[in-house]
Amino acid sequence: MKVLVDRYDPENGEKRTDTFEVPESACEGMTVMGLLGYLALHCDPTIAYYHHSVCDHGICGRCTLSVNGKTRLACITPLEGLKEVRLAPAPGRTVVRDLVTR
Repeated sequence: MKVLVDRYDPENGEKRTDTFEVPESACEGMTVMGLLGYLALHCDPTIAYYHHSVCDHGICGRCTLSVNGKTRLACITPLEGLKEVRLAPAPGRTVVRDLVTR
């Protein structure tokens, strides 16, 4: 699966999009949050995203981001059926770093 992640570095104001290739077999049954964890573990540990110990219930909304142009919760949004994913900060929110917003 091709994964594009919009990044933002607040120290220098730099915006960029990083592209990653993730084996489709690794994505089976995975949510966007799982994908972000995979990217952080196997591809780039500097990706900033919101995840906490009680995530995966779709309640708090802290993991809100844009998935292929639609606002979604990373913890409950499945990757099933997607061949390419673009992850970006949620629109209308202040970007702290990468996918972390407030």
